[in-house]
Amino acid sequence: NIMGQTLSLAAVYCCCSAGASLCNSCFGTTATGTTGRKRSVLLLGLVIAFSLWFQYSVGPGIVSQSGWVWKTYRAIPGTGKLVYHAWYDSCAQYDGNNEDGDGGEGLHSEALLEQCAGNAGVLRPTFLATFYFLANAIATRIVPSLNREAWPAKYTIFFFGLLVSMFVPNNPLFSGIYLWLARLGAGIFVVMQQVILIDVAYNWNDSWVEKANEADRLSYGSGTGWLHAIVGVCVAFYSSCAVAIGLLYTHFADCPGNTWVITLTLIAVIGLTALQLAGTEGSLLTSSIISLYSVYLCFSIVSKNPRGECNPRLGKNDVWGITIGLLLTIVSLIWTGWSWSAEARLDVNAVQAAKSVGPASANGNDNGENLNLDVPFFEWRRSWH
Repeated sequence: NIMGQTLSLAAVYCCCSAGASLCNSCFGTTATGTTGRKRSVLLLGLVIAFSLWFQYSVGPGIVSQSGWVWKTYRAIPGTGKLVYHAWYDSCAQYDGNNEDGDGGEGLHSEALLEQCAGNAGVLRPTFLATFYFLANAIATRIVPSLNREAWPAKYTIFFFGLLVSMFVPNNPLFSGIYLWLARLGAGIFVVMQQVILIDVAYNWNDSWVEKANEADRLSYGSGTGWLHAIVGVCVAFYSSCAVAIGLLYTHFADCPGNTWVITLTLIAVIGLTALQLAGTEGSLLTSSIISLYSVYLCFSIVSKNPRGECNPRLGKNDVWGITIGLLLTIVSLIWTGWSWSAEARLDVNAVQAAKSVGPASANGNDNGENLNLDVPFFEWRRSWH
């Protein structure tokens, strides 16, 4: 008996130690001079994961009364009915079995009902993330150290909010008020996404050019590999643009509207490339990335055409569009969380105390490149590449 208790205590200790090590890896340190960047990026990643889960599993499972999430809430006395009506009532119009529904009959109405619930499910994690980051920004403005502290409590509050949001009806908070705010924010995010891609492309180009220069300083001519890599990436991106535009003309050019959109995209790609080549500070890698992004936007436009004769993909799941859009969103959110959550950017008074996010000098001392808020952010980033 004593031996069993000893082994049990040892197992509990190992589990607690492993859990503490995992939490420390995820949450990072709270030492002075650190920031909450890693933890912010992790939270953004969790928001994306939960949004996809709510859209394709939780929401459809609740309105169809299937899945382990629904069964779990139904097993708790008094909660099953609340959760069901919170998700179902705003989508009842798509239920063909409902006397007030207009979604048709059979599988068609069931698919529309599940799609409606899934779309409403996405709004729950994103609403909580929006509310959290606004509250965290305000709190950090008052107490800058909160940006790096109390992250276990922050994650706990976020997960608790997800559980509570299951009981909140879709209307009017999620499908009404927040949906319109999200649409406005999405428009701003699309513009910001292009700025992010430009900054990422310039930093990528400058980083590889700098690596080529460092290699040449050690051994002249050894840095050409990095320059060849830049050219190779540009060729790959422009080749992808050419192939994609050809496919768009082949499959979506049956209507004049689609043809105009594709042609304007082609003109924009040529114009961007010519503009970059004409300047002395141009970057062909940047123009190739923006050109590829423009082709993706063109595909998104023509593949959303509601006319069947203009859109051969109408009614099909846009797997490629969802995948590419998700990858772009992940890159943008990682860039946003990693670049803008540093404590020095949140409090002007903390600039002198905060360490630079640039690389340290060889002797371990600060390299003197502290953040200067009077210099534009993009220019400052390039200064230490």
